[in-house]
Amino acid sequence: MDSNETIAKLINASPMLAAIGEEMSFTRAAERLKVNQSAISHRTKSLEDALGHKLFDRTTRQLRLTEVGEILCHAASDTMSRWDIALDKLERSQSTNLIHLSLPSSLAMKWLIPVLPNAQAKGLNISVDVNEETVNFHANEADAAIRFGQGPYPGLHATRLSHSWIQPVVSPAYLDGRTNDETLLTNPETTFLADRRGETDKTDFSWDYYYEEIESVNKDFKPQYHFDRADLMLQAVIGGMGIGLGRTLLVEGDIEAGYLKTLGAPVRMKSGYWLVCSASFAETNRFKGLRDWLKNEILTTTKTD
Repeated sequence: MDSNETIAKLINASPMLAAIGEEMSFTRAAERLKVNQSAISHRTKSLEDALGHKLFDRTTRQLRLTEVGEILCHAASDTMSRWDIALDKLERSQSTNLIHLSLPSSLAMKWLIPVLPNAQAKGLNISVDVNEETVNFHANEADAAIRFGQGPYPGLHATRLSHSWIQPVVSPAYLDGRTNDETLLTNPETTFLADRRGETDKTDFSWDYYYEEIESVNKDFKPQYHFDRADLMLQAVIGGMGIGLGRTLLVEGDIEAGYLKTLGAPVRMKSGYWLVCSASFAETNRFKGLRDWLKNEILTTTKTD
């Protein structure tokens, strides 16, 4: 039997192999597939003869996978799960306007959630998936994702949503009645707060990048406190703990509400916000509606580019 014939047999047998491997019983596998147990036994024997390998050790009390059987049953389960994912995507694309959008927690908390009701008014049904890591679109984790970085992203459809700026921010509580004293940025007694991820992920969301861009002499300082997320760092700034680094879309709402004040000059970053997805999803009306809405909301929030 050549490899194409073998693969064809295994594809045809995938539902049976997956059921046997997961149920560890011919009887339960037959019930699950709604066939007679004798049909399962016959097909299994036929497959073993064709492959030249024993797949199962059967006794009156239990069923055990051989090494070959374990490999093939696991592969079959993986194949069936991929079909489940594909069917789920198909049903979602054909019967609903729901969009699964993935984005980092800081952006979700500080920007997206407050403007989400505007999406419903535009007829967009968005399900928010908070995820700090890269999204696997083939595994059905999301339809699209907002990423912050320099882009573009090879293998994915990427649309730049916005450029980004960074600027120090401080709370009125920390100023304690003082004006926005620019000397705070070089004062050795100033407490600086930082986002740990931004300091290391090469997105330029860091104090080192800020001071390098404004050509400041204050290059030897180190932030006294680090936080795992930008929104936690900014919340500490609002609480009067020190000065933090703000970024486009993360601070506009708090500045407008009076919780934060800007300090020093803004600096344009190399990184920006991108909407990324698979090439196939980029062809859908759901993507186009999402893209246009996001761009409009960002423009409204930043009132720039």
